[in-house]
Amino acid sequence: MRYLFLIVILFSTALNALALEVVYPKKEKVTINCKTSFFVGSADAKIPLTINGVTVPVHKSGGFAYFVKLNHGENTFNIQSGGETLVYKIHSTWKPAPPVKDKKPAPQVKVFSTPKLVYTADDKTPIRTTPVSAGINRIVHLQKGVPLYIDGELGKFYRVTLSSNEKYWVAKNSVKADPEAKGGKSAIISKSFTDTGKHLVYTFNLSNKTPYIVKENCDDDFKNGLGLNFYNIMTKPDSPYELYFPIQHQLFGYNAEFKDDQFILTIRKMPQISPDNPLKNITVTVDAGHGGNEKGAIGCLGDFEKDITLDVALKLQKELRKLGANVIMTRETDEKVSLKKRVEITNESDSSIFVSIHGNALPDHLNPLEHRGTSVYYYYPQAKGLALSILNALNSEAQTKNDGVRQGSLAVVRNTNALSVLVELAYLINPEDNALLVNEKFREKCAKAIAHGISNYLKTFVVQ
Repeated sequence: MRYLFLIVILFSTALNALALEVVYPKKEKVTINCKTSFFVGSADAKIPLTINGVTVPVHKSGGFAYFVKLNHGENTFNIQSGGETLVYKIHSTWKPAPPVKDKKPAPQVKVFSTPKLVYTADDKTPIRTTPVSAGINRIVHLQKGVPLYIDGELGKFYRVTLSSNEKYWVAKNSVKADPEAKGGKSAIISKSFTDTGKHLVYTFNLSNKTPYIVKENCDDDFKNGLGLNFYNIMTKPDSPYELYFPIQHQLFGYNAEFKDDQFILTIRKMPQISPDNPLKNITVTVDAGHGGNEKGAIGCLGDFEKDITLDVALKLQKELRKLGANVIMTRETDEKVSLKKRVEITNESDSSIFVSIHGNALPDHLNPLEHRGTSVYYYYPQAKGLALSILNALNSEAQTKNDGVRQGSLAVVRNTNALSVLVELAYLINPEDNALLVNEKFREKCAKAIAHGISNYLKTFVVQ
């Protein structure tokens, strides 16, 4: 019976290989605000495939991608493979911007006559360097109830004055007035230090919460150490109260937070790294992207990102355990796990390293045929070296194209206390990359390469 079942599956797969299928656009009638788009799908590689009469190359795996320009309004596409025909209609609402006759002056900050006192409304409230809700412009995330002095507004943002020389931005909907809260200025009542063996813990008792900024790489060579600035301190009302915490090695994660009016800075000490087995006893959280009803990107052959990432994550779990690591998984089955929960799992396990596994895709304005390879994202500078090491290992061992290391404001790497990276293994919507991702041997190579990339990074800290 088992063999009959396998034969049915193989026969079904063979039939599907001959069928014409489009996985993107997801519907036969869609509306987008873009002047370009693309088709991604599968067809029989032995039969000519055409879109509006133009021959489209089909990868030997059956996958194809085709980039198209759109006219304003409805665009009809006839997709043909042998005797099969599909008709797709893409309605484009995009219009070129009208010529500017008289250039309007840029919006100006509306300055208040006197500064106003507001309080952060939620935990993880971002304070930004620019009044834009995107990009790498977050300077700190403050907890609920931190007082801020605002002296102006621009669009959806208030301008925050931290010192006479430092002004930042906070979204208007992230703060509120609180007449019952304590005053805006604070005093440092006492401070203490504890070495727990794994962490250096600095505790500051304040009269009330106050804004702060933690800065990496603050020593003379800008390589190691943390800087901590408190603001609105009574003894220094117009300038930051500056502290510096020297570290004799690369940062391995830290956390800064208020617990009531007590501010706690926890710096993870470098773990004991074995020269012969660098991953021994190192705690690593492995995160398989997406899951459950969050399918992620869909590949040319109809594969879901969530399934590919889970398979690689499970293989990586096995490889890391072989090398002696303590492995924490955010999911081991096809289940939905929130971004918040993934962060909590990582932080509660006190992991030294966090690796999130993903497959890449693109927005409508980019051509999937022009993008291939592996990219690795980090947010905090402390994790850049790890990102580079993992990328180098994947390029070398899995033979993927180098798509670069980038700083990205991604929730799972931004909010975890470990050295945190997110790996985009390859592009599911590129036929060549997709053929790799659906190949189990390639996924095995990726898992081994990521494990080796982590191990290689740890080796650099072994004292010879």
